[in-house]
Parts: sequence; structure tokens; C-alpha cells
Amino acid sequence: MVKPVIVIGGGLAGAAAATRLARHGRSVVLLEREQGPHEKVCGEFLSIEACQHLEHLGLTPAALGAVPMDRVRLHHGHLTREAPLPFVAHGLSRKVLDEALLETAAAAGAHVTRGVRVTGLRGATVLSSHGEHEASEILLATGKHDLRGLPRPSPAGSKGYIGLKMHWRCSAAVLAQMEGAIELVVFDGGYAGLQRVGARDINMCLVIRRDRFAELGSTWPSLLEHLLREPILARRLGEAEPRMARPLAIANLPYGFVHEPDGGDAPDVWRLGDQVAMTASLTGDGMAIALRSAQLAAEALVGGANATTYHRRVAAQAGGQVRRAMRLQRAAERPWARAVGTRLVAAWPGLLTWAAQATRLPAHTTD
Repeated sequence: MVKPVIVIGGGLAGAAAATRLARHGRSVVLLEREQGPHEKVCGEFLSIEACQHLEHLGLTPAALGAVPMDRVRLHHGHLTREAPLPFVAHGLSRKVLDEALLETAAAAGAHVTRGVRVTGLRGATVLSSHGEHEASEILLATGKHDLRGLPRPSPAGSKGYIGLKMHWRCSAAVLAQMEGAIELVVFDGGYAGLQRVGARDINMCLVIRRDRFAELGSTWPSLLEHLLREPILARRLGEAEPRMARPLAIANLPYGFVHEPDGGDAPDVWRLGDQVAMTASLTGDGMAIALRSAQLAAEALVGGANATTYHRRVAAQAGGQVRRAMRLQRAAERPWARAVGTRLVAAWPGLLTWAAQATRLPAHTTD
């Protein structure tokens, strides 16, 4: 009996890899923890690279209800500057996108099982709430959540970060003001991204240092009260209706992490998505990296390469993007750098376009 490739996690990377492998005739079992559609902590920004990967899988963002964006705005206090993006991006709820990808994987022939909690690995055996699963290869695509026994190390010099996400139902006037733009709000200790993700909703996803969150009371109400002192957030969210009872949150994000090809994992474990590289959210390329890792993993498996070779390929393609993204994030954390940066952007808004172009993934055309 041929052992299947087992994919742990049904997010972007896991579902995309399962689709690609199934289309190449490989036996694939995908184990997803959640029973049904659900949201995730995510900026929900689909860059041009992410859109291209989705289209290759047969998913057109616009057909899923994605909202196009061709401009970026930076807000810092009362300063606002706008510049064109070097591409057309899209905003789309992860709840919608992940379900579409899981359906695509199942249609391709992958065996998708939901409501399965993976508890660990024993060699090439996956231990789960649904029993044991023997695998030919194991693809670890659990996103920002580490599997027991396989933690990602925090990169040197990284700080503890907290990510939060909330959807808001906004007025027609606010939606019109945000039409076609992603807005980045830089504040002391973090930053927030706002964009439309539906006909009437916007997503606010923010990253804040853990120590700053503690200074502000360590609660969502106290943080929100502080955020609404930012002029743009007061205008955008002051009359908006939260779409969730409380925000989605996740702590201890290892920004700047790129998996070492010889990092000591079991030889049959292939890390995908945030498990292989964790880039700064403000560049908007996290979903592109997840989808690129799925492509590289499928190409390597079909071509007979091993996990170490695959990890080297991911590091070569994503490592530069992560390093550049982290330089921007660290600059945004320093008061003097924020002051200098905002003055430069005020004088030359085109720097926003340059930054968006400079933090993209390199082209990969073997599709």
C-alpha cells in the first residue's frame, strides 16, 4: 500500500500544496483542525504574487468577491500621504479564501478531513485525535501555530509581538473613502493595516509589541481606546460596527524567522507557509510566501527532491524578502526612524511605491 503525503493544516499553504500534489497524481491526505469555515489572524492582503499563484490554481480573486486596491496610504498622527501600488492587489476574507482552497484541493483528489487535532509526530507517523496516520512525507502547514515538539525558534533580536484582527461594518461614506486603497497606520509600538474585504466590511489587522500592549492595559478595550486617539482610526472606526464579539489574537509571533535547511527537524517534515518563513506583516507578502512555499514543495516532491533541498529553495527565494521586511518593521518601531521616515514620505510620497516594490518576492516561473 502506497503511503500518502500528509498535509497538516488546511490554510493557504496546506490546501495549495495538497491541490498541486493531487493534480500530479500523488495520494494526499489533508488534516484540518477546524470543523468548518473560520477566520484567521491575517492582514488579508493579496499581493500580485499571491493573486498569480491563486489564478494558477484556478481561483480568480475577483470571482471570490475580492476588492481591488491600487494605492497605499501611510498615516502617522495627522500626516497622510498616498502613492500608487506597483501592482493591483486584492482584499479578501480568509474565511472565504481558505474554504475555496479546501474545496479546490478536494476537487483535485486530495482527501480532506476536518475536525482533526494533530497532537504530534512519531517518525513518519502523524498522531491525531482521529488515530495514527502513516505518511510518505509530512507537510507541516499549521500557520502561526506550532506543532508540539516542533517549535519555531525566535530569531535573534526579535521581540515579542501580538497580532490582532477585527472586521468592521462601515458606513457608505467610509467605504467610499477607502475605495481602492490599503491604509497603513503607524503608532508607538506597532502598526495597523486597514482595507476593504467585502461589500460593506473592512479588516483591521494590527501588530503591537507585547511590552507596549502591557503598558496599555493588556486588554482589547484599553488598546482600542488608545488606537481611537489616532485621527485616521477615529474617522474610520468611530461609528463602525465590530463584526466579531472580540478580535482574533495570537501572541509570540516570531517575525523574521526563516527555517534553517538543516534545522534538526525529522527528515520527512516539510515546513510550509509561516512555518518556514515569517515575514513582517506590513509588507503584505505573507500570503504570497505561503502560496510560493506550496508551489516549491510540490515541485520538489514531484521531482524527487528531499525536504532539505526544498527548505534551501524556500530560504533562497523568501529570505531576502523577510530581511528587507524586518528592516522596515524595526525602523517603524524606533521613534527617531519613524520621524525621519514620515518626513521623507511627506516630501517624496513615491517612496511608498518604492518600498512596496522592494519588498516583493522574486519571480518564480516554473508553473
